[in-house]
Amino acid sequence: MGKRNSANLRIKRKYLVWRKEAKGLADSSVDKSAAAISACEAFLDGKDFRSFHSERARSFKRRLSSQQNMRTGGKLSQTSINGILREVQAFYCWLADQPGYKSRISRSDIEFLGSDRKSDAARRTSCWKPHPSPAQVLQLLGEMPTESVLQRRDRVLVAFLFLSGSREGAAITLRLGHVDLANSCVHFDARSVNTKFGKSFTTAFFPIGGSCEQIVRDWISELRNQHYFSDSDPLFPKTRIGVGTSRKFEALGIDRAPWAGASSASMIFKQAFIDAGLPPFSPHRVRDTLAELAKDHCRTPEDYKAWSQNMGHEDVLTTFRSYGSVAPGRQVDLMARFRKRGPIEGHDDFDVLE
Repeated sequence: MGKRNSANLRIKRKYLVWRKEAKGLADSSVDKSAAAISACEAFLDGKDFRSFHSERARSFKRRLSSQQNMRTGGKLSQTSINGILREVQAFYCWLADQPGYKSRISRSDIEFLGSDRKSDAARRTSCWKPHPSPAQVLQLLGEMPTESVLQRRDRVLVAFLFLSGSREGAAITLRLGHVDLANSCVHFDARSVNTKFGKSFTTAFFPIGGSCEQIVRDWISELRNQHYFSDSDPLFPKTRIGVGTSRKFEALGIDRAPWAGASSASMIFKQAFIDAGLPPFSPHRVRDTLAELAKDHCRTPEDYKAWSQNMGHEDVLTTFRSYGSVAPGRQVDLMARFRKRGPIEGHDDFDVLE
């Protein structure tokens, strides 16, 4: 175990409190900062943060490049290294303004903690990612079992994510009152729903087709009429565990409490695809599927703007950059079609997307 420096611990705690209280960051972001600074502390091995200089920054980067990933056993990826460097660099930038540190830390030395440009550019690019097609989704929903209430809950989870484009972290915090069946939409109220960046928005059901919407409607009806759930109860209740007839702990049905974290929802989603003989798609691939589905429904800039806004994006370019990549094979087919077709006549009449 490395040496501890009490001055380092005090100033680190002050920084983390500042990140949470002054900058308003979520606990997960603060934890990420704390982990990165702890890695720097371990490297310093008891030396004061004031002893920072350019050579020490370079040595720290070399140490990260040779470190082992505790989960996979391999070396840290360049993405992980860049993430740690960004957090430590932000910490030292803040530190350079603090009394007792201003005269000891040079901002030009802090720049030595910058990440490699090539790997950082690669992080920002968005390649095509395999994701389920709408046909595969409908096939999956048709094959999922529905005998027990837990099986019906798992099936509606998959259906709802594709119907609403919701992230699993937000979906598990939804209450029945957030789903407006009369207007076929969901109100993601950041005051009670765990949305990304704490944004509130309304999402109308996407035209995924098939029985997707009916599955959600039937589930809500079951919760209200058979389990007597109210608007304040969770849309996706967690599993109730108790002593069963075998005198062992087992799943007995659903509870009135929501899941504590998104990991269970993610596991259910992936396992459903595996059981159907499909790749173990992540819940986040739902948004890639919906972005691809847009080409079948959107024709005008207003259409694309509405679709993007329905995904919770303020800028339509966010949808295209993050989820609008074209598969390589599709790209080649489209370019071949363009060569055969030639330029579109009257192209000046098309609206330009600003």
